[in-house]
Amino acid sequence: MKNLNFIESAAHNRERQNKSLRNIMVLTLICAIPAAISRLFFWDHTREAMVRVKGMWVQTEVGWPASVFGYGSFFAIAFALFYIYIRFKHDLKQPSFGVTADGIFINQQMLRNAFVPWSNIQKAELLGPPESPFMRLTFKDYNALIKGQPFMLKSIAKANFKSIPVLSITKSETIGNIRKMYDIIHDKIIPVLHYGNMGPDVLDDIAFK
Repeated sequence: MKNLNFIESAAHNRERQNKSLRNIMVLTLICAIPAAISRLFFWDHTREAMVRVKGMWVQTEVGWPASVFGYGSFFAIAFALFYIYIRFKHDLKQPSFGVTADGIFINQQMLRNAFVPWSNIQKAELLGPPESPFMRLTFKDYNALIKGQPFMLKSIAKANFKSIPVLSITKSETIGNIRKMYDIIHDKIIPVLHYGNMGPDVLDDIAFK
């Protein structure tokens, strides 16, 4: 990613992220601890049996310790992987959202270090109550938006943007002056939208005036 000179930027909501990570860690422990304890009773309370799985007979252990260990370890691993995903899906060294002279920078939700030029922003809206507004951005080409994203984030973003290429910038993800950033974005995209609707002949006339 090239170095960007931000006119205005907003930080990540680290408090919210840390709370989510703590909750996932608790869920991981809730699953992992019973799975580990069940191993103490494994051999006295399980037996080998033939079980039909997807049309095939397989030999496995049955009994409550086997069930607790199987489900507990499965969900513990799943939550641990989700923890890693949440922890590293964004670049915390960069702002959560920013505005530059050439476009906007998005490093939140399903996007990581994504730069969007003004030409790809169709509309910016400031919504919500005055004391807690949020910004809704509509993009022209979602394929250009998600280009270069990591595979998992790209897949999630594509599924979300395919029907409606819209992203909301809220205080839950963004610690900064959303109203001020909206004003800058609004002033920047209006000329782009205005001149973008003109034909080449009109633009040539403007250039020579």
